[in-house]
Amino acid sequence: MRGRFARRAGHALLFAAGLALTGPAAAAEAAEGEERIPPEANVCLGCHTVDKAERRGADAAPPLWGVLGRASTVEGLDGRVWTRERLNRWIANPRAMAPRTRSRFPGFADPETRKRVVRFLSQRR
Repeated sequence: MRGRFARRAGHALLFAAGLALTGPAAAAEAAEGEERIPPEANVCLGCHTVDKAERRGADAAPPLWGVLGRASTVEGLDGRVWTRERLNRWIANPRAMAPRTRSRFPGFADPETRKRVVRFLSQRR
């Protein structure tokens, strides 16, 4: 798959992964008093893990637990430490920061959405 179709298929997979991870399982987590994943962050679980102990998510991309303060492995950002500001910029538009990234995530335009996701990721250790 190449070109526009591949991008659409990738976005559809990310969206489907996010939908699959919302629902009864997410509601059960909230009912048990655990920290609930913001619905927007479910898109991340299609490729990343977000919890060290429970291994929620996939292993196709670097883990997101403990991402703040960690050096980036993204081509073009190698060695730069992830801060809240840098993570916010990445979540807004990954291709603007690293045009050759392999990430298929298109970004979140809404600043409130980015704020919730960054807050959630900053709590993951």
